[in-house]
Amino acid sequence: MAVIGQAHVLIVDDDPALLEALPETLRLRLDPIEVDVCDSAAAALERIETRDYDAIVTDIKMPGMDGLALLAQIQERRPSTPTLLITGHGEDDLAARALEGGAYDYISKPIDRDQFVESLERAIGRGGLTISLNSGREAAMTGAPGRRSARRD
Repeated sequence: MAVIGQAHVLIVDDDPALLEALPETLRLRLDPIEVDVCDSAAAALERIETRDYDAIVTDIKMPGMDGLALLAQIQERRPSTPTLLITGHGEDDLAARALEGGAYDYISKPIDRDQFVESLERAIGRGGLTISLNSGREAAMTGAPGRRSARRD
């Protein structure tokens, strides 16, 4: 099956190390993918106004507008965009609030990169974009090596 298009993901976090590491992880494991980064919710809202994303990943705890408030804005402006929230270890109450607020999933810190990539892959697939995996793992949806797909209706 051919790749339908390039996945486009937005990552929002106030931690410069994560804004460098997470996009690199995605570029190494998902193909093709384009990753934009923002260091604040305000900057993310500006991007969301002008661009559609296949998925958005945001930290919950950030200065100014936090990830839960950003999630509410995403749900209002782009309700069909799957959003994953990053929580600190032991912040189960925040994770529950995120899911109740419409988050697609949450990722706990320290971030397990395999779990992160798999969750994001599912979120992008939910949106209907086909991506290929560089790792060569079997994809459950098609049975073909290294592929996962879904159709946009």
